Amino acid sequence: MNDFDFKKIEKIIHYSFKDKNILKTAFTHSSYANEHSVENNERLEFLGDSILNFVVAEELFFKFKESEGKMSKWRSKMVNSDNLSTIIDNLELHKYLLLGKSFKNVKIANSIKENLFESIVGAIYVDSSLEKAKRFVFRFIQTEKIIKQKDVDYKTLLQEKVQLVKGSNLVYFTYELPDQEDTFCAEVYVNDIFVSRSVASTKKKAQMQCAKLALENTKLINRILENN
Repeated sequence: MNDFDFKKIEKIIHYSFKDKNILKTAFTHSSYANEHSVENNERLEFLGDSILNFVVAEELFFKFKESEGKMSKWRSKMVNSDNLSTIIDNLELHKYLLLGKSFKNVKIANSIKENLFESIVGAIYVDSSLEKAKRFVFRFIQTEKIIKQKDVDYKTLLQEKVQLVKGSNLVYFTYELPDQEDTFCAEVYVNDIFVSRSVASTKKKAQMQCAKLALENTKLINRILENN
């Protein structure tokens, strides 16, 4: 266990494990587990996923007097892959993931980071209690901030901008990246000219992020449309 920085990870997540083996298992991807004949984090991820959905639902139920539909939408935003993987990125916890040789020099998919967050939740619950797991969740998931975020349909905005110029066309080219689990790349072309590229865990998210990047490059879009 000497090659795994327990103290650094515990400092980041603000929780000290009584059983260090549980913590290490939470960071053990199946690819590493298969190579070293050890337990992977899938069982902890399964447990953590259920706990995460419960504590978030509980928080929303008692904190807000809203409809089931609105609370479901809020919960989805709080526990989705983008949010959880962003938290892992910001904390730089993905650096401590134990991955197999096949992941060398390969970008870690958001789904793996999402599973890591859920595995940590499950691990804290097993090592301690639901209350401690809940404390970890809401230390990093900011309920109020996420609820106030407005959903912006960047694809529609880009489409509307392009359609303002008669005869202009907008095309997305989307494909799954080889040797990368649940990772898609989207490219957008305006009048057959490349504008932007983005990578995400689903085709829809990749295209939406791609459209957002395209809209941010206003000068290029305008130049293409002017030359139509």
